[in-house]
Amino acid sequence: MNDTEIFCKNNQTENLTDSPCPIPSPYSYIDITTFMHIFPSIYGILCSVGVIANGLVIYAVAACKKKMVSDIYVLNLAIADMLFLLVMPFNIHQLVRDRQWVFGNFMCKAVVVVDVSNQFTTVGIVTVLCIDRYIAIVHPTSERRTIQWTIIINLLVWVGSFLLTVPVMLYAKVEKRQTMEVCMMYLDGPEDMYWYTLYQSILGFIIPLIIISTFYSLTLYHVFSSVRRVKRKKSVWAKRATKMVLMVIALFLICWSPYHVIQVINLSNNTPTVSFIYAYNISICLSYSHSCINPLMLLIFAQNYRERLCKRNALHSSQQSSKVTVVKMDGSSTTNDPNYRCTVI
Repeated sequence: MNDTEIFCKNNQTENLTDSPCPIPSPYSYIDITTFMHIFPSIYGILCSVGVIANGLVIYAVAACKKKMVSDIYVLNLAIADMLFLLVMPFNIHQLVRDRQWVFGNFMCKAVVVVDVSNQFTTVGIVTVLCIDRYIAIVHPTSERRTIQWTIIINLLVWVGSFLLTVPVMLYAKVEKRQTMEVCMMYLDGPEDMYWYTLYQSILGFIIPLIIISTFYSLTLYHVFSSVRRVKRKKSVWAKRATKMVLMVIALFLICWSPYHVIQVINLSNNTPTVSFIYAYNISICLSYSHSCINPLMLLIFAQNYRERLCKRNALHSSQQSSKVTVVKMDGSSTTNDPNYRCTVI
């Protein structure tokens, strides 16, 4: 849970910045409080827009009867983002109540687990999507690249992400501080905070980044070195698909890089300044925005998803159940099968 307070057992000090038991810094409490009151509104907008956008993406994938491999990855990304957005109101409520938690210990653990699991699930799916793009372009005849195998791979990503949240399950709890209860990560001290931050950053960002960079570089090399050897239609498809995956990867890096960089810097920052606290909270907001921006980018720039939504509506309004006839200006007609082949990223 990115913006949950972390409580250090060896130093009963409130941690506004999630740093390992920092020394109190000379910032203005009023300024920080005013700054933090902006985020519930921002999160509310992200939550509302994200739920609608992810719902449309899920509908667009479900509307296609002949799904392709990449559809499964997009569907799982949308489901992961949707689950996260559905628990975001709990975080918003906590911010509105000045971090007071009123939903009990079980919901505290559940919300934190979904929050952290979303991060691992998202980066896991983006990573295997990049590997899949490499196989699809460099080894297009691979027999392993099937819908069944893709479903199994995505299930493994979900299981792995859930297992990676075990430390969160152990340390997330409701603690009474002064006159109110707070949902927080209750760690034993600075060392635990240090190892937990490295654990989250290495497994949830650095290793996936290395894998993504490697496979995407190999994919780009193959695409641009083999354009002359393949048919124009195939080369155009390859470039288009590669650009689409690049958009997904770039969006992930833009949204999550600042958060992980600041998390690592925070380990050695015992006297956080006002600017650092602002940057820290903005990076959290940016990481949360990924669940909203990702489906919006797919709906705006992925032509096939827009076409699915439009064609689905056209099919519902048509009286023909199996075929749609289009009359041309010269009086001839063509018939389009509604079970059109779906071309995706």
